[in-house]
Amino acid sequence: MQQLSVYFNQAAALAAQGFDTVNSMQGIIIAVVAAGLMRRYNQVLGWTVGATLAHEVANIVRRHLAHDASPLPNFGDVAYWKLVGIRFIGYLVAISVVYLVRRLVLRS
Repeated sequence: MQQLSVYFNQAAALAAQGFDTVNSMQGIIIAVVAAGLMRRYNQVLGWTVGATLAHEVANIVRRHLAHDASPLPNFGDVAYWKLVGIRFIGYLVAISVVYLVRRLVLRS
């Protein structure tokens, strides 16, 4: 039972960290658009992948417009992929919450 509690705490910490990376103006706009375009909740994984990719592309474009010497991230770095995974979890949580709120408001 204690082992289950440890796993739950780790999952909750990853979800909170992911939501923190999405909790910016860019992330909120992407999550609201994705949740607005989603018709059924079983599409959430596809829209989450799309939102994560849109976030990464927006970051690359922003670095390119700022004339960064290397606008592309280091795709071979494990820390980068961990951040992408955490951001995916954050978008999963954010899109789910926005979609559920949208369904509750429009149902009334």
